[in-house]
Amino acid sequence: MMKSKIWLFAMALVLLQGCGDDDSPVTCQGASIAEQAAEIDAYATANNLSLTTTTSGLRYVINTPGMGDNAMLGDIIEVSFEGFFLDGTSFGQGVFTPFEFGTVSLIPGFGEGLSLLNEGAQATLILPSQLAYGCFPPQGSIIADNQILIFEVTMVAINP
Repeated sequence: MMKSKIWLFAMALVLLQGCGDDDSPVTCQGASIAEQAAEIDAYATANNLSLTTTTSGLRYVINTPGMGDNAMLGDIIEVSFEGFFLDGTSFGQGVFTPFEFGTVSLIPGFGEGLSLLNEGAQATLILPSQLAYGCFPPQGSIIADNQILIFEVTMVAINP
């Protein structure tokens, strides 16, 4: 019984963290996609990338085409990725083991990028900060406010 109360108290503290009445001014002003366009254009030029831009502002290039239909919501997909900053610094890599596309919360530009890929496709996705984390990067990560993110992504498998 006592362990249950301690656990509930600990969970309440975690859930309420950041919900206080903090009157400090907001320090991050979200960068617009247009404001970051020149940085992305310079990166694309320096790296000889011919990018396509979606209506949302996602920039991408399919480096290796795959086969079959593109991933759709409800498909079971497996994805490998590595994330970079514009300066080439890697901030993480991994594999999303098979999951149902659309049921896992992904940053908007990453999810949109996955929908452009078919099985075996490899792509470079460049996400303006509004399509990534904007002013709310993961706590404790090296990703800063308004950081443009680059992902090298491979659609390993799609099972409709």
